[in-house]
Amino acid sequence: MLNVRILEMEGTEVEKQYARNVRPVLERHHLLLVTLLIVNASANEALPIFLDKLVPEGVSIILSVTCVLMFGEIIPSAIFTGPNQLRIAAALTPGVKVLMAVVFPIAYPISKLLDWWIGADHDAAQYKRNELKALVTLQRDSEAVRQSFLESQLSSHISSTSSSVLMSPNTLRKQPLLKPEPEPEVEVELEIESPNQRKRRRQQALASGTRLNVDEVTIIHGALDLSCKTVTEVMIPMSEIFMLEIDTKLNHNTMADILASGHSRIPVYETRRSNIVGLLFVKKLIVLDPDDARLIRDLVLRKPILVPPSGSCYSMLNEFQKGRSHIALVTKETELVATCWRNNMPIPPHVAFEGIVTIEDVIEELIQEEIEDESDKYVHDIVDVWNTKSQQSRLQAVASKTFITKKLKMLADRARQRVRNRNQDAQTSIQVTILSGSE
Repeated sequence: MLNVRILEMEGTEVEKQYARNVRPVLERHHLLLVTLLIVNASANEALPIFLDKLVPEGVSIILSVTCVLMFGEIIPSAIFTGPNQLRIAAALTPGVKVLMAVVFPIAYPISKLLDWWIGADHDAAQYKRNELKALVTLQRDSEAVRQSFLESQLSSHISSTSSSVLMSPNTLRKQPLLKPEPEPEVEVELEIESPNQRKRRRQQALASGTRLNVDEVTIIHGALDLSCKTVTEVMIPMSEIFMLEIDTKLNHNTMADILASGHSRIPVYETRRSNIVGLLFVKKLIVLDPDDARLIRDLVLRKPILVPPSGSCYSMLNEFQKGRSHIALVTKETELVATCWRNNMPIPPHVAFEGIVTIEDVIEELIQEEIEDESDKYVHDIVDVWNTKSQQSRLQAVASKTFITKKLKMLADRARQRVRNRNQDAQTSIQVTILSGSE
């Protein structure tokens, strides 16, 4: 029944038509079962009676058993378990409906009794989450894994064989270096196809819908597990979060620290780290001049999403899709924190933030792989150098005097120029409108 439903939803047009014809009969599975068993038992009992009038008794028994076994069991089972079973079942559906109508007075009461006793929906198969994962795994395209394993075995065997042959003392003494001893043939080469043939065969298998590649299987597994994972499992602890105090000056050193953090959004706190007041968007600093040393307090801060530790990753993904923020704070006192933010009140000291969850963390759990941000490599490269105080001060000085100053000033000048151009265009359009009105 499950296969019929799948074909009715996702099959070809012909398969959908066949499934629509068969499904009404299969839905009343107890009535269908009782009808077929009654008709089958009647045929099995009636056949020896008719044959007994035509042939001797012993021959009639042998013929009836042979006919029932061959034409009632073996051949029908072989046909109806083959690739054309749905087409044959759809063709025979009208005849089955006639049989159901003939034996309805007897079959219907028995089927209703079975529905009451066993249940009417026990045949509707429902896969569990782990069973679905196993089913998807069975559809995985394991050809790439097998071929890569064979190629690795072949390359290691060839390298070990060639090195042992070329570097042996006897070979070096007896043979010139330009004419080494012939390498033994490797049988595993016969099992490996050319890259083009393997790629073509894999594309055909994937296009036919019979195989899933490794990434597809991994993402499906991650999607099935996502609702079972809480944000506590994927969050970043607060002890590892780079934060800034609201009265911090955005000077050269602060800009260098922000650049070294590699983050696009930075939590901002007031007085203590548990009193978070909002998020600082790093992209908004592009128009600021580090020489002005403005306070973070003077900037507009965005409020992040609040989520309890027991929240699922799926609910977190839905919140991120709303576009309010790409960062969520994990705390048990979500209502209290939201109330404090609405009333511009400090968060009480007993309220604790356990960590933060970003949209990148949730997507990484979905695809089951790490996402390397373009700034991650830069941070990883300098993290070892950043440990010593002397090198840290040197990097800060270099960054502040060369890269930070030039880059930010250049971008700030561009932004100011755009604002001036817009103002000039607006004034020009107003003057043109006034002149045209006066004329």
